[in-house]
Amino acid sequence: MERRKLIALVGGLALLGGAVVVLRNESAPPAPKAFERFLAEGIEYVPDTQRVARPSDLTLTALDRTSLRVRWTATEGLGYGGFEVRWGGKTRLVQGTETELTDLDANADVKVEVRALDGLGNRSEPATANAVPRLAYDDTWMDGLVMPVDVFDGPEALNPRRWRVLDGGNTDCLGLRPLNGKRLEISCDRVDLQSNVPLRFGMPQPDGAIGRVVLGTDGPAAVRPGESELMIALLPEPFDDLGPLAEPFPPGAVVLRVSPFGARFDLVSDVPSTDNPPSLSGTFPPPTPGVRHRWELRVLPDAVAAFRDGFEVARAPVVVPWTEAWPRLAFRLAQNTRLDMFGVGGAPSGPVPSSVVPLGPGIQEDGAASLGNVPNSRLEGASSVRVVASVVAERAAPITVELGTRSAPAVFMPPDRGLHPTRASVVYADFPLPSPDPNPKVRLRSDGTVTVYESHLVVADGQDARRPLPRLTDRARPDPRVPSPTVSVLHESAGGVTFPRGGKVRVTVELPDPEAQEIAAIKGLEMDLDGEKVVMLPTNGSAGGRHEFLLDLTDVSTGRHELVVRVLPVEQRWGVRSQEQSFEIRPL
Repeated sequence: MERRKLIALVGGLALLGGAVVVLRNESAPPAPKAFERFLAEGIEYVPDTQRVARPSDLTLTALDRTSLRVRWTATEGLGYGGFEVRWGGKTRLVQGTETELTDLDANADVKVEVRALDGLGNRSEPATANAVPRLAYDDTWMDGLVMPVDVFDGPEALNPRRWRVLDGGNTDCLGLRPLNGKRLEISCDRVDLQSNVPLRFGMPQPDGAIGRVVLGTDGPAAVRPGESELMIALLPEPFDDLGPLAEPFPPGAVVLRVSPFGARFDLVSDVPSTDNPPSLSGTFPPPTPGVRHRWELRVLPDAVAAFRDGFEVARAPVVVPWTEAWPRLAFRLAQNTRLDMFGVGGAPSGPVPSSVVPLGPGIQEDGAASLGNVPNSRLEGASSVRVVASVVAERAAPITVELGTRSAPAVFMPPDRGLHPTRASVVYADFPLPSPDPNPKVRLRSDGTVTVYESHLVVADGQDARRPLPRLTDRARPDPRVPSPTVSVLHESAGGVTFPRGGKVRVTVELPDPEAQEIAAIKGLEMDLDGEKVVMLPTNGSAGGRHEFLLDLTDVSTGRHELVVRVLPVEQRWGVRSQEQSFEIRPL
């Protein structure tokens, strides 16, 4: 196809900047001919003819004294280009219908404006609301919690006196992100956080709860739809000493499974049911990255229930068969999920300090499975140590656990199904400290040739013991993201990617980025056909959008052709995103 050079190329990208004011001042989308100077011959832009409309139902709430959660409703059928949020001289572009403003003055009256954008950057009239963060914050959720509440706000966030970290030795699993200071962020595929503060049943509260766990988080982030998950578990003794939480869950465990789209309880068969109303499993819109929600697991005399921001989303009519359990948070494919608060409610209780020392798989040595030596520094000041191992054996035979020169018979974690050559069983043994041996070696010995797949120590810390903190590295506030374009090419009379000669092709470009906390302002779109620029469209600081072009194939030769679409941010340092798409024109 013979193409004239784009008029829009005169002056390069400066023309895009100059077009911002023109298009922003128009109250309706430009007429089709208004785009001709941005398109090569044979290319037509198909504009959205619907006016951008002001958002409705703007509300401001707070999860702490220096933040505001901003929510609104998009006008049906609009919102492809995202939304612009303004407050206190700042501006943020987002694609969802909520965002969270942090690091605010607790006593200042904050005015928030939200405008809808279309794909070309046209802004609607603003929806406005005002709030004072301190007055919008309701702290009654803390009633009945055992103090202090964990807020995960610095290097001491996971003090070993209050938490055990089971991360498989991944030292880069946890970090600190800015959020009213710093907050804990998960950055690996799998990690369990085991609380050393037990949940003990107390007197029923006004809501009926005899125990509860409360968690503030913006996750689980949807790394892979259908697989990302946060589990809030209550584990009775001795199952708090197990390794990473996995199915089948241990007897008596209560596990709330939270996905990006819903929540449900997963209970083992030995938890007796009641005549309470039927089970409830809730669904809800996926969490918006960077926007926190308050989760609560309540234990009632005849049920367990889950609440999200005070609204019940899951319930199981059961009576738990214990009066004390240990809360655990298990993250699976939930990278970039942040935590900012954790609390336990029920009878008053203090932490029972303990820490985990990973040992790993066993090595056959002198007729035993050796788990290596334990440094004196990991046992110093502690009162006892428990060896926990996942084992298989060729035949049933007693297992002896050795810690240095001392030994103890292994005990099976319930249910005791005995040893098996292919099915793993978990065994443990307890030893008082101090040990008579320096840097004692841990072994499992049996006449049945035991094989250890996974093992660890649980060290019960003395009052003055000091354990190494997890490595929590500071991470900068994430930059706004430039959406990567998705491109589809469809012929008006044929499917697939091989087209007949002539006719027109509809090229659709969409700019979704549902996982971004903030969208970089987009200056424009460029499109090349076979290496030659055919589109240079200004989008005037939009936050995404959907764009359609019609490409006339009359003068396009047979054979394979390549389309490349680029998204240009206003700030060049945020980087250009691009996508390639090919199609083929078959001979006559």
